[in-house]
Amino acid sequence: MDPVVVTVVVEDIGNVLNFFDKIKIYRSTDSTNGTDGTFTEVTTAATRPTLLVGKKIYEFVDPNGAETYWYRSSYFNSGMSAESSQSDAVQGDSEPALSILTPQELKDFYLFGLDLTNDAGEPFPDTLYRFYIRYAVDWLEKELDINLIVRTFEERQDFIKQDYYHYMELHLDEVPVIQVEEIRLVLPTEQEVIKFLPEWIQVMEPAGQVHILPGSGQISVITLGQTGAWLPLIYGWTDFIPNVFRIKYQAGFPKGKVPPVLKELVGKKAAFGPLNIAGDLLGGAGIASQSISLDGLSQSFNTTSSATNAGYGARLLQYEKEIKAIIPLLRNDFHPVNMVVV
Repeated sequence: MDPVVVTVVVEDIGNVLNFFDKIKIYRSTDSTNGTDGTFTEVTTAATRPTLLVGKKIYEFVDPNGAETYWYRSSYFNSGMSAESSQSDAVQGDSEPALSILTPQELKDFYLFGLDLTNDAGEPFPDTLYRFYIRYAVDWLEKELDINLIVRTFEERQDFIKQDYYHYMELHLDEVPVIQVEEIRLVLPTEQEVIKFLPEWIQVMEPAGQVHILPGSGQISVITLGQTGAWLPLIYGWTDFIPNVFRIKYQAGFPKGKVPPVLKELVGKKAAFGPLNIAGDLLGGAGIASQSISLDGLSQSFNTTSSATNAGYGARLLQYEKEIKAIIPLLRNDFHPVNMVVV
């Protein structure tokens, strides 16, 4: 199961607030099209989203959801226990980024001890933390050129004679590789020469390097192929043919298998957004210091906030320093530089 986000859009929030103050979310695990099946409430009195003036979009995260489940919503009056009819059913959106780091983990591990409320004393919404977690996952994937989330890829690779001699050495674009589902050799005319047996495929998962090693007595199959003539012709007159290897594979980290060092980077990067916002609100929005005097008694309050410095600047600088220190080492782990001296 992956976290699933159910989004409710309230178009006429002013009119709805005249009668209701909460939203209920219902889920069906056996519905096939949203009109059948049994729908049961998955929110509780504590987790039902609260309707607010001027706010049209509300999100509820179902931690035990699935993309195949169907969801309905209704408006609820918590004072009178009155409830509207349920909406049409929709399917939720999976949140794979939240399987790497949850908003609660972000607050517990990387924002611990901070006042994460606005000037009215209201806690920052979970939508804020989810946004910055998604941002941090996307940033780290681009920074290291890897996949944190499991995805399926279909890739084409060129025939290079020198690599072909080395047990068809291929370097996949996406890493880390979980499994290679199939490798086919296809002519430019779309004629399939051979689909290599799964047991021939040898993968170095972190770096995405693939070799094809035939078993005993099967060398001739790779040499001749099913056409019996095309591959020997390759050997005779060309060193390169583009896009003849078709590869289908999965890359990323399975749920719960993201290395702690990568999870740590996601947490520190995701903390930047809440830290900046909380730092600006430290002591009040736009206030760097204040003092109160009464009958000869005075009290002063100073923060590190200024026009050029965030309220939690020290923690931001420390996280940034730690991130910069580890990124080059991780980049080399997933994309090692192979050097050949001739």
